[in-house]
Amino acid sequence: QKSTAGWLASFPVFEPHWQVTISDAKATGTITWRNKTYEFTNAPYYAEKNWGGSFPTKWYWMQCNTFESYDERRLSLTAGGGIRQIPMGKTEELGMICVHYDGVFYEAVPWTGTMNWDVSPWGRWILRGRCTSGENLFEIEVLAHCDQEVTPGVLIRAPTIKNGLSYFCRDTFMAEITLSLWSLKYDAQTKDYIRHGPPIIDSAQSSQGAGEVGGVPWSEDWIGVSDMKQPMKGLVRLPYTISGIKKRIQNIVRRTGK
Repeated sequence: QKSTAGWLASFPVFEPHWQVTISDAKATGTITWRNKTYEFTNAPYYAEKNWGGSFPTKWYWMQCNTFESYDERRLSLTAGGGIRQIPMGKTEELGMICVHYDGVFYEAVPWTGTMNWDVSPWGRWILRGRCTSGENLFEIEVLAHCDQEVTPGVLIRAPTIKNGLSYFCRDTFMAEITLSLWSLKYDAQTKDYIRHGPPIIDSAQSSQGAGEVGGVPWSEDWIGVSDMKQPMKGLVRLPYTISGIKKRIQNIVRRTGK
């Protein structure tokens, strides 16, 4: 189990808190809604937990674990971003994309790479992320949309500081999603990371994606870049830094035979 927003998320540092508890599972049971009981067997299952004073002032979220032709290899996507509070009364815009595929976890987060988004007030989510630190370098792209007239979404209450539970976000579970993932390698000529080899995930499709926008009323597209401020970024990177130092020491010991 990993802290969704890094190890500092286990402490009262950020507001609000978000933890994905189960990203890809199968569930069997019943749900009763308005005196009608629905039975399900081995249905795709996802669970998360939010806590704190309120939701962000502005955010987006996506989740999908029902990709066509990927039942055997188990493919799951979780992505989100927003404006959150940090110590000293400041805020920051952050985003992340995480993919579980065939037993491997791909995490595009601002403390190990980059992430950017282009999200409309309703109906379009374009997310791109890169991991350029560590041994597993990769790039993820998520393209999602829904017809605003056919799928207007459902208004849902969310916690706010001033007004308690308010109709503060819009959701759908009928977004069309295309997910792609590539390996990266560093190119000395361009001094940048470039795609390497065939796609690990080549345009995986789903018509059952979960999409959400929330917060202050939007009137324009939200185009942003995940920008984690120091010293928080350095602190969240600490486990990765320590792991890198250990591996370098092990490699030196292995080469010297001591």
